[in-house]
Parts: sequence; C-alpha cells; structure tokens
Amino acid sequence: MFILVAHTPKGGSGKSTLAREVAVSGTMAGLTVALADLDPQGTTSGWFRRRAAEAPVLVRFEPTDTGAELAAAGVDLLVVDTPPGQPPYLRQLLGRADLVLVPVRPTPDDLLGAAPIARSLAGRQWAFVLSQVPARSRLTDSAVRQLAALGRVAPAHLGFRADFPAAAIEGKAAVEFTGKAADEVRDLFAYTQTMMEERNAPTEI
Repeated sequence: MFILVAHTPKGGSGKSTLAREVAVSGTMAGLTVALADLDPQGTTSGWFRRRAAEAPVLVRFEPTDTGAELAAAGVDLLVVDTPPGQPPYLRQLLGRADLVLVPVRPTPDDLLGAAPIARSLAGRQWAFVLSQVPARSRLTDSAVRQLAALGRVAPAHLGFRADFPAAAIEGKAAVEFTGKAADEVRDLFAYTQTMMEERNAPTEI
C-alpha cells in the first residue's frame, strides 16, 4: 500500500482539495483508494458525506497506525489529509509516508514558510505542489524558481478555478468534470503514479 500525505502547517493552502482530487483520480485509474481525515475541521469528512459515489472510501486512521490492516484489506493507495500546524504525531506520520505533497499558493506568505517545511522533510520523498494558481500571473514563474531552490516541485499545478469548489459542493472532484481543472489534476496524478511505480520497482541485485 502506498501512503500519500497532504501536508503543510499553513491553513488554507489546499490540502483537502489536493487530497480528494488525488483520491478520486486513483479510483478512476482502477485503484482501491482510502481517504483519512486527520483535520478536526473535518473538511474531507464533510465532502465525503455529500458524495454519492461509493469510492474512494473514508476510513478511520490513527497517525500511529502502520496501515497493515488497510493493506491487508486490499487498499492500494491511502491519502491522508492533515490539519494545519504541527500536531505531535506529525513526525511519525511523515516518516511512514511514501510521498508527501505540500500545497503552496504562489503568495509571499506561503513562500515565506516554504523553507522550514523543506527542512522538516529532508530525507523523505516529497514535493511542493503549486495550488490556487491565478491565470497569467508573473507570480507563478517566480514561485516555481523559489520552490525549486528548496526541493522538488511537482510538474503539474492546480489553478484557481471554479470547478474545484463547484465539485466539492456536490461531493465530487474536479477531475470528474471536463475542463482545465480536470486536466491539471490528471497531470498531477500522473506524477503521483510515477512516484508509486518508483517505489514498487524491483531492486536490482
């Protein structure tokens, strides 16, 4: 089982959007996907209650769990939505993750906090994901350069698009629509799949 954690200490950067888009993309790709909502605000849990489709499933997952039971149940991908801040269990959870995606808006405030996040993830498999990116903005190129100096940046960005909140209202994901938002999510999930394949690749002797 591949564990993907959406993490950033900063609130409002798009962790829940990222988590549900990746999770739904996984089900559309034929994977058995579980979502875990560790945020007391319950944004992902609320989205799931509005969702008519049966997949992905929402599961109870303690940060100290190994995930062995979910793996035994046939879950291919576990996507974990985390709260803002630095909860005491965070280090252990991140240590268990196969991939950590860090959503960052191309704003001075978000970019200012990027360096400490990069330091905290040293030695792990992780990447920044630009989110809520405005169209035709010089901020985007500048943000990519700043983030690339700190660590890996996912090659796909999530734009500031109406399809994301519109889909969430219906308990859906933008990737289930057609349009630019769906294309962006598919590109991001393709990157996630690459990370999954690297992790599962056989080791040469």
